[in-house]
Amino acid sequence: MKTSVFFILLLAGLAVCGLLVRRHSARVPAGVTSAPRGAEPVAPVDVWQQGIQLAPVGSYHADTEAARRLMETLRREEERQRPQEGRN
Repeated sequence: MKTSVFFILLLAGLAVCGLLVRRHSARVPAGVTSAPRGAEPVAPVDVWQQGIQLAPVGSYHADTEAARRLMETLRREEERQRPQEGRN
């Protein structure tokens, strides 16, 4: 009983939606497109993107002293926890 009522309501809803769509499409002439709201020229964005300069390959040098300290801290923390012995 419940499923048949559900299907009847579903079909009625689809029919109403179809009628509304047909009614709206009859009012709008063919070939007329509207510009989306908020559509602005993209020229300023293009200029901004062209102004972005990428760093050349190989120009990045890591701070080796800081990396060495970090690796040493990590090694000490691993040694303190000793996961292979089941601690923590």
